[in-house]
Amino acid sequence: MDKDNTVKESMSADLSRRKVLTLSAGAGLVAATAPLQALAAATPPVPRIFQVLFRGETEAEQGYRDYLAENNFKVELTVRNINRDKTLIPGIVQEIRAAKPDLVYLWGTANCLGIIGAYDKVDPAKHITDIPVVFCMLADPIGAKIIPGWETSGRNVTGTSHSVPLDAQIKGMIAYRPVKKLGVIYTPSEPNSVANIKDLKELAKKFEFQLIALPVELDAKQAPIPESVPLLVRKLAEEKVDWIYIGPDSFIGDQRGPLTAKAIEVGVPVFTGTELEIRSSDALCGLVSRYYTTGQFAAFKTMQILRDHIAPSKIPPERMKSFSLVINMRAAKALKLYPPMALLKYAELINLNQS
Repeated sequence: MDKDNTVKESMSADLSRRKVLTLSAGAGLVAATAPLQALAAATPPVPRIFQVLFRGETEAEQGYRDYLAENNFKVELTVRNINRDKTLIPGIVQEIRAAKPDLVYLWGTANCLGIIGAYDKVDPAKHITDIPVVFCMLADPIGAKIIPGWETSGRNVTGTSHSVPLDAQIKGMIAYRPVKKLGVIYTPSEPNSVANIKDLKELAKKFEFQLIALPVELDAKQAPIPESVPLLVRKLAEEKVDWIYIGPDSFIGDQRGPLTAKAIEVGVPVFTGTELEIRSSDALCGLVSRYYTTGQFAAFKTMQILRDHIAPSKIPPERMKSFSLVINMRAAKALKLYPPMALLKYAELINLNQS
């Protein structure tokens, strides 16, 4: 665990020092301005990037734009947000094909599976195959079959994952308080979430804890039912779990407010591996990589492709290597579960003056 509160990622210093072109930092949208026709003809075309978001803009996109701006790399951005509606993806694919951008930025697993497909199930009729792709904010790109391994994607794709290794998260929980029973609420219709449960079952053997995993109730259209989440929290409390864990699950992440509020009510701490849950809900503790830094790293890979002309297949996808232990003191006070002194040496404490 990184003792610094600010996550820092080494992104190859010699590459990050080089400055080219100019970028207006605000929205990241740039228009070429050459007063003379001859100069305009000599000016390289501005790279065009097509961004597809899953649930609106996050700090990852801010980090992405800021990194490009800091390196004076100007781009034109087209942004689309599917707002969790995967039925929009085929239309987005058609729009990308018509626009023919220089690069596609994809946020999250659902967008990747819909737009570029799993590496062993690519269908050129449905998926983008001929445009460089940088993915961002994928919890488990290997488990989702976006990439076969961390060495190379084997195709026109690279990117960054924000996820902290699961065994490190378990160790983070244990450092705060013992784990004999671990509770998880998961969405059975989300591949990431199902894969996470499978991994937790293996770690339960290694760390000798009992895993109690409860699926969210689905409606007739296989959509998760929000009202079922607080009921499942209560069931886990009745099972006397030591922690409730929020894993890589978009629906559960969206329900972080009701979930953690109910957990406080029934006296169960929540641990998360994602920054959003610890900073914007009543989760007690999290071992996380910053969204902002993950976006910066995706921008670094974008510049390798568009500026340095390196093929995506030759740029290894990477998981963030630095992370922070964040403790929500508001939740600690409410639960009367104050952190051990040893953790205070390196943890980031938030909500210190809130009760």
